[in-house]
Order: sequence, then structure tokens, then C-alpha cells
Amino acid sequence: MKIKTEFSFDAAHRLVGYEGKRSNLHGHTWKVEIEVEGEKLDDIGMLWDFTNVKKIKEHYDHKTILKICKENQDFVYYITKTCGSDSLCLMHDNPTPENIAKYILDTLKIMNKKNNLSFKVKVWESPKSYAEVER
Repeated sequence: MKIKTEFSFDAAHRLVGYEGKRSNLHGHTWKVEIEVEGEKLDDIGMLWDFTNVKKIKEHYDHKTILKICKENQDFVYYITKTCGSDSLCLMHDNPTPENIAKYILDTLKIMNKKNNLSFKVKVWESPKSYAEVER
């Protein structure tokens, strides 16, 4: 059985080490699609609870997503000072669609340790471009 859900969030990011416009802080309306596959439904007939996406969306929505690194220290300081630390989402990797998709997939796996489910995650940073990961 497969189920699928999608949501969007608004967030800014920048890519460290990129030569071009993407190294500047800029924003997107990101779209995320999550597909869940499994064989067993729970006692109330659900494969997976769609409300799980709320936690993921809240993690990214209206945040500035930055790689933790020396090059972003000033951004982190200024954003924390002016908007508060809750407005930041820090990652160990550049916040590319590929890495955000991977982080979401890892989060889903952690959230669902007990269930034998497989996930596919697609993350769009524009209407025509997305990254996809599955496990």
C-alpha cells in the first residue's frame, strides 16, 4: 500500500562555496512530497499518520536555513539577534534541495522506527526543479 501527501513552506537559504547568485541569501516557496509504502495498517486502519508532516513543516517554515560553518557566522549572529534563534534552521550540509530531502527522509525514519515503512521524499525549490530520495 502507498499513501502520499504534500505540503509547502517558505524559507530562505544560501549556498556556501557556490559561485553565483545562490551564494546570496534568497528565499523560495519550497514544496515537499512524501510517499509512504508499507504492508501493515495500524489498529485504526492507518498506514501512517499524515499529521506527522506538521512537525516537519514547522521545522522549516519561515526559517532561514543555513549550513553551520565559518562563512555563515555573521548571518547566524545577525538573524539570532534581530529575529531570534527560532527563526533559524541550521544544517551540517548546504541547504540544497538534495540535502533537505535527505534530512526529511532521515527525520521520517527516526519518527517511524517501530514501523516497517519505506519513504520517498521529493523537495522542489522551484516549480520545475526537485530532488528525490528514498529508502
